[in-house]
Amino acid sequence: MRWHMFSEELVTVGRIVGAHGIKGELRLLPLTDFPERFKDMDYLDVYRPNGSFWCRLTINSIREHVGKGQFIVGVDEIVDRDAAESLRGGLVMVRPQERVELPDGFYWIDDLLGLAVVDYDTGNNLGTLVEIMPTGSNDVYVVETEKGKRHMLPAISEVVKEINIDNGFVKVHLLEGLWE
Repeated sequence: MRWHMFSEELVTVGRIVGAHGIKGELRLLPLTDFPERFKDMDYLDVYRPNGSFWCRLTINSIREHVGKGQFIVGVDEIVDRDAAESLRGGLVMVRPQERVELPDGFYWIDDLLGLAVVDYDTGNNLGTLVEIMPTGSNDVYVVETEKGKRHMLPAISEVVKEINIDNGFVKVHLLEGLWE
């Protein structure tokens, strides 16, 4: 078994929440907007909650746990309930290049955080995108100025005019009253 510490580059896509039955199947809770990704995976890289690598499990069966929002996963390496239960709390993580490809106009939160926020109309640097808050109807971008003040901007098309990950900026149009 190889060991290495959690890398900030890894992305958590699921958590093992317990055993299912007596044959070592795992209950896997998806922590992704794309739970169907698990049906195309050949293995699960499992990490302890402290970030250290735990094990690689080879998937031999996977099915939805109807009504639970989970998957029941059979793996080659585990054949009894106790061994499956011992992995409770394990995090399934992937490298960024293994993430699901997003449709045009959609971005990973970790790709947006740290981008410069620029006024669309003046070209002035407003600050840095430091947080994204999901609100249900639309996200809210939290922008921190150089002086440490935080402003909240709705992530709507009237405000967010351009996102350029490669060049590291988000251009926003400040509607009246948004930046006070």
